[in-house]
Amino acid sequence: MSIKNAYTSQPLDRMIAEIQKTLVEHKAQKIMFDYSDTGKIIGLTFGLEIDGNMIGFKLPAKIKEAEEILKEQNLYSDSKIDHALRVAWANIRDWVSSQMAMIDLGQVKIEQVFLPYMVSGDKTLYEIMKTNNFALPSGD
Repeated sequence: MSIKNAYTSQPLDRMIAEIQKTLVEHKAQKIMFDYSDTGKIIGLTFGLEIDGNMIGFKLPAKIKEAEEILKEQNLYSDSKIDHALRVAWANIRDWVSSQMAMIDLGQVKIEQVFLPYMVSGDKTLYEIMKTNNFALPSGD
């Protein structure tokens, strides 16, 4: 299996700017970045107004996981500065762009696409559901 963007050389700041531009073009009203203690961008949180409510969404980059996979597949290069960081963000950029294209075509709504990343407190809906073994409310 080939890892998408494993050989990207695009600068990180350009990828982040593209993600930001795409989100703003699709009505994001707030954008905030999470940084590691070494100053690397490891997450992005954005806010959208949906049905009159400001809803937050958090996209994590999971750099360590990306680095492990790249190393397992002999694709990681210590000589490339921030290699795993750039690969992770390149894939987030492509995913956000693809999802927005589906939204633009009326195939999905923005809240459907980003639902797992909706934030409640400091956790995403996915993290909350995982804690509850993905059990849905009974519907009663």
